[in-house]
Amino acid sequence: MAPSRKPVNLVLLTIPNAWTPSYPAAATAVFPPGARPARGSESSKQISCKGDSQCSVAGAARCYGTVTSAGTDKQNSRGGPELPYRPKQHSATTSGIVEPTILRKGHGQSIYVPSVRLSPEASKSPSVHKIHILGEDARSKFIAHALSGVYDSVERLAWTRPSNKYRYLQRFDKTGTATFEPLNVGRQVLASKSDTHIEELVVSSNTAEGAMAALEAVKHRVDNNTTVCLMTDGLGVLEDVRQKIFSVPEKEPAFLLGNMSHKFAFNRNFDSVRQLRHGMWNITSVQRSAVMSTEQPKVETQTNFVRSLQAATLLETRYTPFDSWFRYKLPGVIFDSAVEPVCLLLEVPYSGLLQNPNARKLISSLLEEIVSVLRLMPEIGRAETYHELLDLDRAHKALYGRILRQRNRESSLVQDVRRGHPVNVDYLNGYFLRRAYALGVEVPTNKMMWDLVKAKNAIATTLRDSYVRIEETSVTPDMEDEYKNTSSY
Repeated sequence: MAPSRKPVNLVLLTIPNAWTPSYPAAATAVFPPGARPARGSESSKQISCKGDSQCSVAGAARCYGTVTSAGTDKQNSRGGPELPYRPKQHSATTSGIVEPTILRKGHGQSIYVPSVRLSPEASKSPSVHKIHILGEDARSKFIAHALSGVYDSVERLAWTRPSNKYRYLQRFDKTGTATFEPLNVGRQVLASKSDTHIEELVVSSNTAEGAMAALEAVKHRVDNNTTVCLMTDGLGVLEDVRQKIFSVPEKEPAFLLGNMSHKFAFNRNFDSVRQLRHGMWNITSVQRSAVMSTEQPKVETQTNFVRSLQAATLLETRYTPFDSWFRYKLPGVIFDSAVEPVCLLLEVPYSGLLQNPNARKLISSLLEEIVSVLRLMPEIGRAETYHELLDLDRAHKALYGRILRQRNRESSLVQDVRRGHPVNVDYLNGYFLRRAYALGVEVPTNKMMWDLVKAKNAIATTLRDSYVRIEETSVTPDMEDEYKNTSSY
């Protein structure tokens, strides 16, 4: 009697013809279609999938159509359980991920079909959760890269001209060795070209002028159901945003304020975003009032937006009450208000300030006026956390300690004025001028420096606009023939 054959169950996985899966460029092993590494080989150990958010392929983040390891269990490939504060985390219903399918064959062999993501076109569906990053600086690219492992779709927006330069992230290990990894970010698009609603938005700009121009470009896409995390240098930006852009309180979005201690810079030589320093991302919420409230709700009552940002481990996000956030923000604002204008006035690097007694006297005068304003501000009051900033001797030591650490660098304000970048003086010295006027405090040195910075910037702008712009182009055959015919030889 012939032995009965066992039925074989096959599961077919259909992928649209309009899209072809792409594999991470940083993978160290490439296999032809239909092939897979032998179980237990070195090649199979170099590719491993860690849930739906990230694949470990030589350090590269998971991209569309990523491949799971031949030894990965089906249950493990789905990632950890969905957290209660992240209801929009990757799942088969929201992110469009097709789980790895196991095709059973005889003799205990298995064929693993790779899991795939939705194509970029399909991710534009309204049912797919999306976070928008509005920024044209290095910081915004890093945020988009970090969040790409948390959200189903991350869209980068620009308000002037989209740019897709700087495709790699450059970091340094403990030995000082530079490592490069591809930035897992999509193409940047112009914010004003779409009318789709934005639910969660991160705005990153070094200047308040850039932040307000960015919000003006997306004003038609946000409403009172939108959450906006605003990240700029200086203080008092949110008050002007509410006054000039969202003047109707019932229609304005919910605002969060962010401040990063991470430091980034563009590296043109290696087409990369260079991470200069690791740090944290402090976020707080503020209420609509002339004077910011210091009584903030607890972390447990914050939006899912903040909790999802905390899930991106590269960002090191931390929610803090406003008084702690303000204490964390102030040292940088004081430095930019008391030291940077003096460097611009004297046109010297930081080291030049230490050898000039008149420069040190000017810095001390600026610092004393700033501290006198801080002591009367209701946001600070008698809080012990500000004791170091309100004590003049300790404030001087902290300020000069920072100058010593940066003594070999050029002032960032001097670079901005020379390159024609907008200056942020209205939200540095200008912020303390407005608060001093409201509190009845005289700050003549800060007023003088505010005028000088604006005057120097106006002179630099006039000089830059007088230059004749030259555009480099290729010579066509017709242009070459015309030149030969009209030449004198």
